Amino acid sequence: MAGCDQGHQDDQPHGAGARVRLIAKNVSPTQPLAPDGHIELAFDRLLLPSNITRQTFLVGDLRGNFLTPTVAYDPVARVVTITPMTPLDPLQTYRLAIVLPKDATDPSGLHAVDGAPLDPSSAKPFDFTVGAADAGAEAGVAAAPTIDFCRDIQPAFATKCSGGTCHGGSALPAAGLLLDTPQDVTSTAIGRVAQGANTGPRLIPESPGKIFGINMPIVDPGTAQPPAGNPANSWLMYKLLLAVPPACSSTPGAAPCDGGAVDDAGTAPTNVSSAHDLALIPMTDGERVALANLVLGREMPFPASPAAPLASASAPMTVDELERVSLWIAQGAKVPATCP
Repeated sequence: MAGCDQGHQDDQPHGAGARVRLIAKNVSPTQPLAPDGHIELAFDRLLLPSNITRQTFLVGDLRGNFLTPTVAYDPVARVVTITPMTPLDPLQTYRLAIVLPKDATDPSGLHAVDGAPLDPSSAKPFDFTVGAADAGAEAGVAAAPTIDFCRDIQPAFATKCSGGTCHGGSALPAAGLLLDTPQDVTSTAIGRVAQGANTGPRLIPESPGKIFGINMPIVDPGTAQPPAGNPANSWLMYKLLLAVPPACSSTPGAAPCDGGAVDDAGTAPTNVSSAHDLALIPMTDGERVALANLVLGREMPFPASPAAPLASASAPMTVDELERVSLWIAQGAKVPATCP
């Protein structure tokens, strides 16, 4: 069973992929943000998690006073969420800028997972307004569903990851990770550094700002109060993203298809009530190869045939399942003592 996670390193040149573009945002001069709201930015590429910091996303008023927000990233939806630590001033205008790297070798600024930098057209600062103090919750933005581990997560783990497969029912589970029971998840996944996250230096030297996954936990539950985990810093999410999801969802009541497309001719980002409303933009083959080079070992779930090519798992998670896992982590990766 230890062979489930076998893989090999095949260094790929960084910066060779398409530049990252901002494709949607939930704020604009005519689309005000609630004083206690959050900014959502959707991108067309999977981002390098080490770049998702408040030093990359600069928010301030028009007098040059910069805020200190929290910055989170959902690698499934490819949405960055920026939340000011204190409510914004009602009826005021603020400006947001995304730091543009000088080139593909610059560790500062926003990069795709394959090292491609931000497109200059997406780095242009933009203004947005704040609504009145009594505006309440953001208009049109539905609150994220509360994820229940037993209802939403454990069934997917049981059918696709544990049981008689790599991460369950074995004295030698792959990478020491057991996903059979809530107790297994708590003791072997939550906050535990992934074995693959510290595999030595790359064959091709990289600048410190572009190193992926050093000391990355399998599931990062976060430390903020109230609980706020970090799916972008969770090794499990990237192992799951290595597998190509089915083209259409099998979840009743969900959107019929998981794929989406972006018009390359468009340059102005779309204003939406929530950037999460966009259909998933599938990872390109180049992105998946770059991710496979950074996240060593095979995809999860492991393919039925070990000789099968990358991303050929027999039962990969649907995008609906992937997003539930990401939301579960973002909500603190809560696990009960037992499930009914």
